Amino acid sequence: MPLPPGYGLVKAVNVVAYAKRFADPHTRMYYEIPVIELRLENGRRFLMSNVPPEIVEAIQVMNNQLDVPRRQSIYILLMNNQEFRDIVTRSVKEVIIDELDEVRGLYTASLVLEENGFHLTLKMIPSHAIFLALLAGKPIYVREDLVEQAAEDEEEEF
Repeated sequence: MPLPPGYGLVKAVNVVAYAKRFADPHTRMYYEIPVIELRLENGRRFLMSNVPPEIVEAIQVMNNQLDVPRRQSIYILLMNNQEFRDIVTRSVKEVIIDELDEVRGLYTASLVLEENGFHLTLKMIPSHAIFLALLAGKPIYVREDLVEQAAEDEEEEF
């Protein structure tokens, strides 16, 4: 997929999904925010928070961090369907997290599909695209400028 000049890609070498626990000092209540963390080949990390908890759970099952729960989501059902996995493995080429809606604070990913000379790029919710890439064993990339911007935002937050 061609990128505008100056936009490089950084490859994810590991994907970790978890719930980050926070305490509200006023109410003394705890709450959890579902997170997907991409550990990148350049040693940095790229975090996406408030992702669907079902995807976090499915990635944890995929990574053998969690047993298959009694109540299964559609993601775990798809993960355990060999025919679906075969189709995804054949057709998914890569995932690129390549856009940020700065007003809403939402990322967008491009899911690149190729099979038998057919090429299609779909814009998707990044957590969903990441799930499909992991299922297919295909690479996940993040646009370098988005990694830089996220690092700056994280520094400002703390």
